[in-house]
Amino acid sequence: MVFYLIFDLYRCMSMKLKEISITLFILTVFLPFLADGQISQYGVPIQVIKQKSVSQNSDLVVMPTVDNLKMRSKYSRQNTDLLKSFRFAHSFDVSLTPKNSGKWYNTTEVNVWQLRIRSTDAYSLNLILDQFHLPENARLYLISAKTGDVKGAFTSANNSENNILAIEPVEGDELMVQYEEPVNVSFPGQIRISKVAHDFVGILTYDPRIPLGLSGACNINVNCDLANGTENIRDAVCRIIIEGAEICSGALINNTAMDGTPYVLTAYHCISTAKKAQSSVFLFNFESPYCGSIIGDVSRSLSGSSLKASLNVLDFSLVQLNTTPPYYYRPYLVGWNRKTTPPTSTICIHQPYGDIKKIAIDNNPSTTASYSGTYLTNGFWRIGQWEKGVTEVGSSGGPLFDPNKLLVGTLTGGGANCTLPTNDYFEKFALSWNHRTDSISRQLKYWLDPLNSGAETLSGMSLYSGKLLCKPATNFKDNDTHAAIQISTGLTKKGYWSGSNLIGYTDFAEKFTFAKNCEIQGVTLGIAKIKTNAAFPTSYIDVQVYGGINEPTTLLYTEKFDTRKFMADGMNYLPFKTPVKTVGTFFISYNITQMHSGDTLAVYMANRSADVTNSFYLKNQSGWTKYNSTNTAGNGSALLMELIACNVDDTNGINDFGTELTSARFYPNPLSGNSLLNVQTTNEIDCPEEIVVFDLVGKQIQVPVIQTGSNSLTLNFAGKRPGIYMVHMESGGHTVVGKIAYIP
Repeated sequence: MVFYLIFDLYRCMSMKLKEISITLFILTVFLPFLADGQISQYGVPIQVIKQKSVSQNSDLVVMPTVDNLKMRSKYSRQNTDLLKSFRFAHSFDVSLTPKNSGKWYNTTEVNVWQLRIRSTDAYSLNLILDQFHLPENARLYLISAKTGDVKGAFTSANNSENNILAIEPVEGDELMVQYEEPVNVSFPGQIRISKVAHDFVGILTYDPRIPLGLSGACNINVNCDLANGTENIRDAVCRIIIEGAEICSGALINNTAMDGTPYVLTAYHCISTAKKAQSSVFLFNFESPYCGSIIGDVSRSLSGSSLKASLNVLDFSLVQLNTTPPYYYRPYLVGWNRKTTPPTSTICIHQPYGDIKKIAIDNNPSTTASYSGTYLTNGFWRIGQWEKGVTEVGSSGGPLFDPNKLLVGTLTGGGANCTLPTNDYFEKFALSWNHRTDSISRQLKYWLDPLNSGAETLSGMSLYSGKLLCKPATNFKDNDTHAAIQISTGLTKKGYWSGSNLIGYTDFAEKFTFAKNCEIQGVTLGIAKIKTNAAFPTSYIDVQVYGGINEPTTLLYTEKFDTRKFMADGMNYLPFKTPVKTVGTFFISYNITQMHSGDTLAVYMANRSADVTNSFYLKNQSGWTKYNSTNTAGNGSALLMELIACNVDDTNGINDFGTELTSARFYPNPLSGNSLLNVQTTNEIDCPEEIVVFDLVGKQIQVPVIQTGSNSLTLNFAGKRPGIYMVHMESGGHTVVGKIAYIP
């Protein structure tokens, strides 16, 4: 049983707006997609109708021209100090507000401000707002003109003491800012865009002339077998975009109170001021799910931090994130070692050139060294030579770990590269601890040992445990390569084994087996090919969760996702609106019957020519079959699919996600056969005649309802299709939603 309390009055108002004929305006290319990225509220931008007499460019601001090739050439070489931050964008200082830019559109319920920003030939754009303070129920969105991706809604929940909001990059060279403010708010929203950053490299996709990933070929992905044992500490490492233009690395770090304070340690030359801390975006889980290289998912980021301590001569900076990373980010706070004894071997986990997460390994002891005349003498650990991997620009701030996986330093710079992987320098954590005793803003001790315990070492810890502890899972192996494998009959191509095809396959599933129960938060698909036919307004796949042993059998969950939002040649995280409980063996599938003629979809597969190991299943009108029993060669395979599995130790039954909310009870759940669903509420049921039931694709289902008391009722699902249903009702002035599994 699960239910949620929804206090979002504005969402209700948005529903009312759908009933209002907004006759003045429409957003000519309105793209109603789910929000992604930084912590933000679910929402869909309001549709607005524009009069034909309105100038097409009256709401457009165009940035000065940027020469991408010239800028790449300018920043392609390391700086003379060999510092390893990475410049990827050119920032424009602006002052754009609802008073001096864009257009306002008004209705009786809500006022909408729209502003388009274009910087020709930018690979992506990102914004920094130095004034952001919204009233309750107001919403701000960023919408890509190229892809329709929506960032937001950003709401009053994103208000901060410094009023700064940094928003992660939006793909393409034009975006729309849309601000929606209900009438009669307590105060008008404060919005000012202070920086527009033009990406001249392509950190969301990549230039076809640049190999996959900008980092050198000698780098090693963190999910290779070589990196086994680093699963926890790798989840602490994040990519940092500073003021929309520069990239570094950093890591969440623990403190002796073990209170979960989300501190991030990085380099001073990355975040040297409070303003840079406030204007930084921290991206987690940006990695390939296996040893091969594929662009990682870029949706799990957080905006803003506050500077707590920094010191230029030791090149360290400690910030505290404005928002605690949620559990599905898998946040881990690394432990540390402040002893002065040189570590006997080390590893560094980092994001070179802003690329997917990498690991570098030195099997020899580090030595004490000086970095340059501007830094503290003998204040650094020197890596003589990396045996595996290397660091590059963008790796600055990356943590250095000793054999016990405890942090001993952060990267400042050095000359190491793939050609000659020698001489990298990391600040000594032991010195940064309290080299400066005169100021708490120049030392780590005050912040990382709030108990004044005197501890020399501290273990790391997961920010969450129990039900909220999450881990990734994939069936790809270390020696796999990913490929979009075509179906061939002689010289004729019939499409893809894992997607669009001409031989009748409609469903594609990956088998997973867990020793214990788990809760699936979402799935990340490695999309190889995606093309949608512009003649059709929609193109969807249904992602489904099945129970079963030898093949998908019992449908547990289904959710629709818009294929127009998929990024080709990369990982695409598809979060479930409702977590799904599974037991033992289960299957995750996707169905392509809602795609159209001219659409193309292919998911990467493991190209296993000599290994018949198989976890990939396909379905046509005859039913499910294994891939290795279907294809001519009989080779095994797996879909490039990564799950975010949480609550793996829970022993509760299916869809029993906890009882911390007690305003309603739905039972029995799962519901079977002709059994009636009983609903018991703490508060009186409001308007029982308005109770509605939806399936997971949003279609309203007619279900007989009988009220048995002021706080109770029954629903009859007899004759309905098996699956998951959402029961919406009002109780005590609040909306209560019950998620029901029905198995006839």
